[in-house]
Amino acid sequence: MTVATEAKCRGFCQPISQFMNILIIEDEPLTVLGLKQKIGEINPVTTVDNASSVDTAYDLASRNIYELIILDIDIKGKAGAGVVERMKALYPGTAILVITDLEESTYGLPYMKAGADGFLSKLASSAQFDEAIRAMMVMGKYASTALQQQIIQESQINRSLRYVNPLMSISERERQVMNHLIAGKSTGEIAAILNINKTTVGTHKMRILKKMQVNSLIKLIEKVTMLS
Repeated sequence: MTVATEAKCRGFCQPISQFMNILIIEDEPLTVLGLKQKIGEINPVTTVDNASSVDTAYDLASRNIYELIILDIDIKGKAGAGVVERMKALYPGTAILVITDLEESTYGLPYMKAGADGFLSKLASSAQFDEAIRAMMVMGKYASTALQQQIIQESQINRSLRYVNPLMSISERERQVMNHLIAGKSTGEIAAILNINKTTVGTHKMRILKKMQVNSLIKLIEKVTMLS
């Protein structure tokens, strides 16, 4: 290892020794094999499960606790942003790394906004795969330099818009919950409609009220009507 590499790593390149449970959601055997080999090199004390479908993944995740999920969104049947959003709602303590053949510049930000903690192109170099998986294991977060710039730019734009209209700070999921609340739906009804639990609905409701700077549903309806 060169002096420059050592300075860059600062100990970050050493093998990790903390035990982890990892779930790979991938239906291509060669990709699974490559990921398991990479994970083993980075952290020899891991348990790695593989699900070849999203349904199998939900079944495994209901019976096991995973620190990291690596999800191929190009899996058979596809795994859209809604799958990421649902997994994050069901397993908020689990880091999710999305891997895909799709263009990062187009799909990276939407998936990160849906709840992914990392986004990685399958066309990335071996070194970048190593960096991404290591970062997910250590920090639970990863984004390439280009994607980080997109996130920063998006954040700056959103801050400007939020200053003008608080509705612009409401996420897509929060908007869905808010619309159902305004329509008079109960927490249980909203949970059933959106396929999430009641606690998650309650959390969304509190965030909505806070972002809209109101303390009741009546005030929320008044403000949304005024700003829409």
